[in-house]
Amino acid sequence: MNSALFTGISGINANMSVLSVIGNNVANVNTTGFKGSRATFSDILSQSLTGNSQIGLGVSLSAIQKSFAQGAFETTGNILDMAVSGDGFFLVQDPALNSTLYTRAGQFSIDKNGKVVNPDGYELQGYLADTSGALQNTVADLVISTGSIAPNASTSISIEANLDSNAPITGFVFTTGSNEDIYFSIDGGTAWLTADLVTDGSLVSAGANTGAAVAVALKDALEAANGIADTYTVTFDDQTGLFTINNDAGNAGTLVLDWSHANTTSETVLGFTAASSGNIAAGASDTSDVAAGAFTLAKAGDTSNFTTPVTVYDSLGNAHVLTMYFRKDSLGATGNIWDWYATVPATDSTSGVEQIQASGTITFNTSGALYSESSVTYATGGFDFTGGAAQDQTISFNYGTSVAEGGTGKDGSTQYGTDSGISALTQDGYSSGTLRSISIGQDGVILGVYSNGRDLTLGQVLLASFASQEGLKSAGSNLYTETFNSGQPIVGSPGSSGRGLVQANTLELSNIDIAQQFVNMITAQRGFQASSRIITTTDELLAELVNLKR
Repeated sequence: MNSALFTGISGINANMSVLSVIGNNVANVNTTGFKGSRATFSDILSQSLTGNSQIGLGVSLSAIQKSFAQGAFETTGNILDMAVSGDGFFLVQDPALNSTLYTRAGQFSIDKNGKVVNPDGYELQGYLADTSGALQNTVADLVISTGSIAPNASTSISIEANLDSNAPITGFVFTTGSNEDIYFSIDGGTAWLTADLVTDGSLVSAGANTGAAVAVALKDALEAANGIADTYTVTFDDQTGLFTINNDAGNAGTLVLDWSHANTTSETVLGFTAASSGNIAAGASDTSDVAAGAFTLAKAGDTSNFTTPVTVYDSLGNAHVLTMYFRKDSLGATGNIWDWYATVPATDSTSGVEQIQASGTITFNTSGALYSESSVTYATGGFDFTGGAAQDQTISFNYGTSVAEGGTGKDGSTQYGTDSGISALTQDGYSSGTLRSISIGQDGVILGVYSNGRDLTLGQVLLASFASQEGLKSAGSNLYTETFNSGQPIVGSPGSSGRGLVQANTLELSNIDIAQQFVNMITAQRGFQASSRIITTTDELLAELVNLKR
């Protein structure tokens, strides 16, 4: 009979423990990230009688288990409020003990040192990013720097454009005896006037943009165009402004062109335009006088087929607007050849005059695809901008992956029979900027949004998972520590290896179901009462036994 007393006592103790667990759950119903517990019972070793007959000796508290079921989400207005959707725990560092703890409570803020901390000052752990936004593979205190980011000089321009295949070939044209057309243009280098032979694609450059230099270029161009033994003498009279072209192959063929302008050293010259053309007839003398003023020096805008502005940045972050000129030049062996030029306004150029500072050519095949690109040719060593920035700034110009490079030639610039236009234009430079706001993705990546329009990765929040999260030990303040039963933490990016996702502007509420807790409370109360009744009943029986001897 005494065993019945002890059985009742065990029931009272067990149900008291259950009520304590339920009370703790109910008390934390509004605690952020709280995970409820439940008590489980097991019977005590039974007393054997005869055969298989046994009498139980009561109940004991077997375990108190954490339930890591997902809690409901609450949206907040704080970007640093974070919740874990799925498995995983935030890592926080105790600065005093230099120990790592784990939590589901994602209430964070930025302290005076820029560190992301919880309400107790524990530092959130993750990956930091370098100044370029590349994440470093070392777990450290997450820091949100509110300082400015340095400017970045432009080094690359990517242009996706269509250049109209119907555009006319521009420039000065005259016809030789064998009907080859010669075009004046600029090659973007130190020579400012060229003679471009359409039929064979050869290019002859003058040494400078003077009348005498043009005469040399004309001579070489004519001889290259004919491809025969005929030779030409081309002279320029700087007093009269006359070009004289003589056929020296036993004929008196002479073409005289009257140029009404004096020699020039202007670096804005692209070439010549003329209102008429002359023909050197084989075996005859043919003189053509071009009216005064018919020859004019032409700037880029006068002879280009298409223009577009491009904003670039120097080493100090100053913005400069380049003007890109595209001019259909000639028909080569593989297709149409276009010249492009990049000019800098006089106010932005160290020379004080508008200049062509970079140039090149792009070639399209008969399907309109980009066939090839030339390398960039600079007037000097690179772009020279005003404002004290570094000089000779080199910028690459990318028009797509050409056929010559193994591409399709259609992922960038093309030449189709539609109006010329830009579909995409990007460059990699930017000015300095200050942090305006941050955002946090589901992968935990913290992105800074700056006043210069640039987005830069600042870091990444990491999560820890465990082989048995039920084996974690509560450390108070919604924190847990690892134990032998939990296993070591497996730290990594949210969304990887079974870890959950990070929800910003969100807090995870307690996973306590208050209605269920009240039901459990009633059950525990009844169990307590029943165990008490065992004791009182046994006591009454013992009293009856005592009274038997009276």
